[in-house]
Amino acid sequence: MTLLNQVKTFLRTNRIHPKKQLGQHFLINEEVLSIIIDAGEVSETDVVIEIGTGLGFLTTELANFAGRVIGVEVDSILYEELDSQFADDSSVEIIHKDFLELDLPLLIPTDTYPKVIANLPYAITTPILWKLLEHSDYLGCCVLMMQREVAERIVASPGGKDYGALTIGISYHADTQLIGTLSADNFYPEPKVESALVRMSMLDTPRVTVVDESFFFRLVRESFRGRRKMLKNSLKRFAPSDKLTEILSSLDILPQRRPETLDITEFAAIANLLCTNI
Repeated sequence: MTLLNQVKTFLRTNRIHPKKQLGQHFLINEEVLSIIIDAGEVSETDVVIEIGTGLGFLTTELANFAGRVIGVEVDSILYEELDSQFADDSSVEIIHKDFLELDLPLLIPTDTYPKVIANLPYAITTPILWKLLEHSDYLGCCVLMMQREVAERIVASPGGKDYGALTIGISYHADTQLIGTLSADNFYPEPKVESALVRMSMLDTPRVTVVDESFFFRLVRESFRGRRKMLKNSLKRFAPSDKLTEILSSLDILPQRRPETLDITEFAAIANLLCTNI
């Protein structure tokens, strides 16, 4: 039976429909499952966390390769199906919980750096990404299916329309790679957007050194609220104009540049000088 037929049979048997509020779009292309496993370089020594286990198609593949799989599923009906499906597999644990409400460090086995491999619910992709980044010290790599537009923002280069605060936030913690894109017909029901598979490899230490991490991220977010403004205008809330011009000049950064043209190193340099001079 194809994955699509399995999904339709399950929905029909349980007299339910995919829940839009949970962003349920079931992956129905078996070949993509292999691509995900390969991208995660999953081996028997790995602990893998899967966010949104759905009907367990990816979970089953992960269990064939990983030493342990921890699946998180918020939907009660899907959880009951998964709990029954993997009841006799000691290597798979299914948790009935909203991932955003989980205390992630408590979920992680001692002395392990789990890989996170998942087809993310579209509606909460960005909150999940930020939660993973907040706990990057506990994780290895992440292989995540998401909306194509979010994926393109993650891997964007300075100067492009997709480059922004999310790009820098992830770059601070991880190396990123766009594995590939998928059309809507790889899912059921078909989403209204294309999808993409991204690999994020967590860094041992942040990409840049900053004096105050919270200040750095606040400055980056504020900069991109006016991405088409010149730096001297988008950063004016952080320092008087003359002081800001002095700091930018000392870094050989023209005050007329726009935030979207700066790389993470330049943002870090600005944040460090502003933080110590205000």
